[in-house]
This record gives sequence, structure tokens and C-alpha cells, in this order.
Amino acid sequence: MQKDAKIYIEQTILPPIAKEYPKMASEMSIQVRGSYALGVTDQFSDLEAIIWLDDPLWKTHGGQVQLMLQRWEQQHGRFAPAGYGHSEIYVWSFSRLGCLREFLEMKADLPWEKVGIEEFYELQESLIIRDPHNVFHRLREATAPERTPDWLWKKLLISKLNKLEDDIQDFKTEVARSKMIESHIILGSLLEDLLLIGFITNRKYYPYRKHLQWAFARLPALASEVLPHIQAIASSADWTEKLASIEATKDTYSDYIMERSILTLGIMADLIWAERFEAWSNPHWRDRLNRGEQKTKEAGYDSSYGWIWHWWDWI
Repeated sequence: MQKDAKIYIEQTILPPIAKEYPKMASEMSIQVRGSYALGVTDQFSDLEAIIWLDDPLWKTHGGQVQLMLQRWEQQHGRFAPAGYGHSEIYVWSFSRLGCLREFLEMKADLPWEKVGIEEFYELQESLIIRDPHNVFHRLREATAPERTPDWLWKKLLISKLNKLEDDIQDFKTEVARSKMIESHIILGSLLEDLLLIGFITNRKYYPYRKHLQWAFARLPALASEVLPHIQAIASSADWTEKLASIEATKDTYSDYIMERSILTLGIMADLIWAERFEAWSNPHWRDRLNRGEQKTKEAGYDSSYGWIWHWWDWI
């Protein structure tokens, strides 16, 4: 668990580094990720930790420290208090933070879309053992979920709901065709869609796949209503029951979204066009849709032909 990882790093890993490279030891930040950071270890869990250094120190001493860590593990064995897992401790430069470094500078135009939601989650939920320059403290403040722009949450939600509609239709078709391999592949995508929509609706970051259900159960809203359906989708042997649970989950989300005005009725009714016309940042997106319908009728066609006018920009 967290305590085991912290004790191991502080009592076993740090002393030889501090003895050989005292200046570097006082400057490095240490981050634990994954199961040990979340406190959800089992006998298969690996300890994943990162020693972060400024570029100059990383270039001069990082490689030697990485060699020291590898030799240590060969001589003394890897950290595996829970069973089959092992330790993976890496020495990285702060330059590997990539776009996250821009959040330290608090620029006006921050690269919210260039950083994955899973990366934000990992940043917020990882275990920080050392942070002498408050790098991770400042990053966590700058990237807290409540700071994420409203337009980005709406964009994520519209895109995921749109994908969900496509996946449901594909799932129905492949089940009807009795194509079981394709049906299972699509079902996996559907399960992920349904879980991620829950996080986005709550405006919470989500983790990488192997911790999705654990984190979903801790959401402030919807988890208790949705998880039984998710379990039924995954476990039922009846494809009709799976589909009924998928539809029930979708309806639960739709009701929640509408009751709290997270998205408008117009967006929910036209998800494809809302995504195409970027409704999250364009409050007049429907005007373009209406102009397309009008142009289609003026040309003597039914409004169902309107997509052609939009596709070729005949507006």
C-alpha cells in the first residue's frame, strides 16, 4: 500500500543515492503512480515510481543513478510485498512533463486539450514523497478539475455521447448478424464509453483503464445507479439483457444531463451536428444547421438531404 511504498523508497532507495550524490538527493522529486499510489494493490501490483530531476542534474547524474537502481534490484531483489508484482523506478527529467510545464507558468492560453484526462488524473492522485520545489503542488493546483474550462467538459461529453450512439447502433447490428467476435469488441468499447461518460458528467478526471471501475464507484453522483447496469452488461450471458442495460444506462445519463442543464435539449437532439459545429464554443451553432435546411428546401429537396449542403459548404 502507500505506506509500504513510502517506507521502501525512503529507507531502501534514497540512502544509497544520498550517499553517492548528496546534492542530487536534496533536489529530486519522487512520485509514485498506479496501484500503490491509489492504495488498491493486490498480489499482481507493480510499484511504479519516478525520480524527477532538473535537466542539468538529469544529464550529469541521471544515467548513473538509473544504473545504480538496476544493480540494486539485481542484487537485492525487487520490491514485491504483495506477491508477484515488482518495482519499476525510473529517473526522468522534468522536461518529460511536456505540455504540463506550461501550467507552471500560468499562461493565458493553457494547453488543456494537449494533455490527456488520464494524465491529469494521475497527476492529481499520485503519491508525492518528495517535492522540494513544489513542482507537483503547483501543478495540482493549476490543473484541478474545477479549473478545467467549461467548454472542454462540454466538448468531451458531446463527443463521448456521439460515440456512444454509434457504438450502440454497431452493437445491435453485429449481434443481429450473430457476429460474436465483432459484438464482443464493440461491447468492450461500449463499456468504456459508459464509464467515461460518468466521469465527464461529474466533471471528474478518470484514470487509465485498469482502475476505471474502482474510481467510478467513488464518483459523487450516478455511480450507485449506473454500476449495477454496467455489471449486468459485462456479466449477462443474454445479449438482449446486455442491450437493455446499455439503454438503461444511457437513459440514466440523459435524464441526469437534462435535469441539471449540463447540455441543452437542442444539443442532445442533434449530437452529430453539435459536435461538427463545435457547440461547446459556438452558442449559435444551430443557426448554421437551420440555414442548411433552408437552402436544401429552396433547392427543392427534402431536409434529409441537408447533410450534402453542409458537407460541400453550400451554405
